[in-house]
Amino acid sequence: MSEPQEISGPIHDEGTPWGPWATVGFGTLVVAMEMVVQAVVVLVLGGGVTRVSDAFSQGWIVARAVILGAPIPIGATLLLARARKGISVSAYLGLSWPPARQALRWSLLLLGFLVASDALSLVLGRPVVPEPMMPSYRTAGSLPIFLFGFVVAAPLAEEFLFRGFLQAGLSKSRLRPIGAIVVTALAWGILHLQYDAYGIATVMLTGTLLGLIRWRTGSLWLCALLHGLANAIASAEAMFIVWRS
Repeated sequence: MSEPQEISGPIHDEGTPWGPWATVGFGTLVVAMEMVVQAVVVLVLGGGVTRVSDAFSQGWIVARAVILGAPIPIGATLLLARARKGISVSAYLGLSWPPARQALRWSLLLLGFLVASDALSLVLGRPVVPEPMMPSYRTAGSLPIFLFGFVVAAPLAEEFLFRGFLQAGLSKSRLRPIGAIVVTALAWGILHLQYDAYGIATVMLTGTLLGLIRWRTGSLWLCALLHGLANAIASAEAMFIVWRS
């Protein structure tokens, strides 16, 4: 008997995801719902509207807002995928693991990108960790809760929505997979407007690479894992800077 061959791309059911307009509409609604939940958490923990700007710089508050808001995109995308007939939730969102060798190759590629990105920042005289992130790390409070928010909750929520739901729907439009990857990465970058142009560009490039991983492996879990790894590395770098200061 011949040995099973490695799968180099995603597995698709006969059905297709929601169309591009429905995908964008549902995606926008999900983002709005998550932002409302996060804003309420920040207002409650921050002590009112008059202190909301200060509250957003408090890491212990932001981490809890991220954790409490994360179930919105995860749950909504699961429900939307289940509501689409003719395609399983697993195939729609990519809830599978690729072969180990394939996962290792993409993991090494992402790590190489992160190293190159940090090196470029140093060469250009820019901080390795974006300045808007530093106040959050200095006011993290409970470190386990903070890390859970930014290394686990945020990557899962963002990957389910962007690389899971949005990219899947847009890939079946005239954009095709490559266009869907680019548009999804741009949308993801826009949600990081707290950064400057350089930081947003870095986020978009990271999103493009994660989109390629989603397309070529068909695995959302690998995207979430590598997204979490990237956030963990950034957290370690930020905590080292705070420790030295």
